[in-house]
Amino acid sequence: MCNLHISQSTFQVYIKCAISTFMNDMLDRLLRPLARLAIAKGLRYADMAESMRRAYIDVAVKNAGSNATVSGLSVMTGLQRRDVSRLLETPDNSEKRPPDHLPQLVAQWLARFDGAPLPQHGADGSFDALAKSIRKDIHPRSMLDALVAAGTVAAQAGEVSLLKNAHVPLEGSEAQIQYLGQNVGDHLATAVGNVLGDPTAYDLAVHYNGLSVESAQALESLWRARMEPVLRELNAKALEYQTNENGPARFRAGGYFHLESEE
Repeated sequence: MCNLHISQSTFQVYIKCAISTFMNDMLDRLLRPLARLAIAKGLRYADMAESMRRAYIDVAVKNAGSNATVSGLSVMTGLQRRDVSRLLETPDNSEKRPPDHLPQLVAQWLARFDGAPLPQHGADGSFDALAKSIRKDIHPRSMLDALVAAGTVAAQAGEVSLLKNAHVPLEGSEAQIQYLGQNVGDHLATAVGNVLGDPTAYDLAVHYNGLSVESAQALESLWRARMEPVLRELNAKALEYQTNENGPARFRAGGYFHLESEE
């Protein structure tokens, strides 16, 4: 819906309406997959709306800085003053979880041992030693069981073999949902930063339609084959830097291939 004011010129009104239309189209694309996930997981609209309110307030407070007031935040966000006051007075109780240790374990396995099979027990060069270097508060056996259950590794005759070059959490698990939020959140932050004029970050994609399913699947196979060595090289280099540094910067890089058919 366009907010028209008599004092605005026709050109200004047109620009405002066009931006509103573009934003609505963009929100449709972003929110439909999220709504699909929320409905599948039993998350009610009221809970989603509350999360959106808190996100609005968090960003508005950051933008306003020391000049933030209830009235100013209400004008900036469109939220009622009572909601602004309530959110400012209510702490954010969302759980801040540490990074998932299993993807870290697989990443270090690839970087340090090139994915070669490891003895399950022993000192240096064993699965147990690798697991303890990642998290000392979780028993190596618990990590092994989780990796086996996900099909990431196989354990037999005292040896642990890596079956995949990345740990993919069990379908629908809390770990998978957490990973979704981290990956998509960082990708969206990158894209939004580019739109708002932050220092330009890498965000490129190739998209085609009018292809046969077989051709699209062949392109997906090509994409997977080319992406894997790049990610492995990036992982090894990042681990090398991290070993010698303790800086404030973090990064996330990855890839996706979205394939759908209208049939």
